[in-house]
Amino acid sequence: MMIRKIAVVGAGTMGHGIAEVAALSGFEVALIDVSWDFLNRAKERITDSLNKLAEKKQINDPNAVLQKIEFNTSYDIAKDADFAIEAVPEKLELKKTVFKTLDSVMGSHAILATNTSSIPISDIAEATGRKQKVIGMHFFNPPVIMKLVEVIPSKYTDQDTVDKTVELAKKMNKIPVSLKYEIPGFVSNRIFIRLLQEACREVEDKEATIEEVDSTARNKLKLPMGLFELADYVGLDVVVDIWNVLTTRGTPDVKCSMFKAKVEEKNLGVKSGKGFYAYPAPGKYAKVQLPDSSKVDPSRLISLAVNEASWMVENGIVSAKDVDTVMIYGFNFPKGLMEMADEVGLDNILRNLEDIYSKGYQAYKPTNLIKSLVSEGKTGKNKGEGFHKY
Repeated sequence: MMIRKIAVVGAGTMGHGIAEVAALSGFEVALIDVSWDFLNRAKERITDSLNKLAEKKQINDPNAVLQKIEFNTSYDIAKDADFAIEAVPEKLELKKTVFKTLDSVMGSHAILATNTSSIPISDIAEATGRKQKVIGMHFFNPPVIMKLVEVIPSKYTDQDTVDKTVELAKKMNKIPVSLKYEIPGFVSNRIFIRLLQEACREVEDKEATIEEVDSTARNKLKLPMGLFELADYVGLDVVVDIWNVLTTRGTPDVKCSMFKAKVEEKNLGVKSGKGFYAYPAPGKYAKVQLPDSSKVDPSRLISLAVNEASWMVENGIVSAKDVDTVMIYGFNFPKGLMEMADEVGLDNILRNLEDIYSKGYQAYKPTNLIKSLVSEGKTGKNKGEGFHKY
């Protein structure tokens, strides 16, 4: 099957960005939404984005790209599409309705993908008569700039669908990371929430202040933002939603009240002008001023996230290299999480996990993989081997 035409359902932030990426990659695109207001706004945003790419000499003719996109409120324009990507709000019933409709109008050869970041792909697939051809294709915001795409099979997805989706991501000039099977939050959000949970635990257990945690993240780990700053940037309501998805689907929780309290106060971060930090105006981000030095140990700060990542590696869901790809291309980390762990020393990671686990935090129980690497003396860069070989 050759993919020539892609249908995108949902013309919001992610949908119009995905439609633009597909058109830039030479595909014919059908962009569908419930109202012409949404579609016209999407067209304006795509036009602005294409003009900026032309100004930077990254494309020659914005109009030629725009003409590849057909806009409509009717699913009829998806009839001859070979691949569909759904990007509507994170509500299961809404997504099921979209997939039922796509299933009824598109050819039997067509693959149906969801851009969900939190809903199980299997639940969505069950709304269709082609469960084996339903898959997760998780783009990062903004899709035109961010390189990462997570590819997530459901329990029904066949290998051919996985292969074609990975191939499509590459044709869209993206870097795909394919999970062996689906887990709540995939790779990106599981690690993101684990980083925030340890940051929160340190502050609530009075080991450090918010500013000290973020200073270590930015100045010692060289992350583009502090962890609380990043949470503000993403939106604290979004963070709490992802957190809840993970814990209600069986991921061991870490007690933390700070995030929910901020959401209850309607201090949602950059979008509201105030979260853990204050910003110039609602929706206007400015880099947070942080102290240059901090007593927070970088190996402690990443310990829970590394433990989570090693659980995924141990269970064959992804490789250590895949984890690093996700953090570099999905979060703009200067290097991968597993490489950072190898640099700070897996013996130090293990020591911190055991210490926090002994205080009653179940999520910190060290994985067998970390314990065996340390017992074999494979503690990281200084020994020539850890999660990676050096």
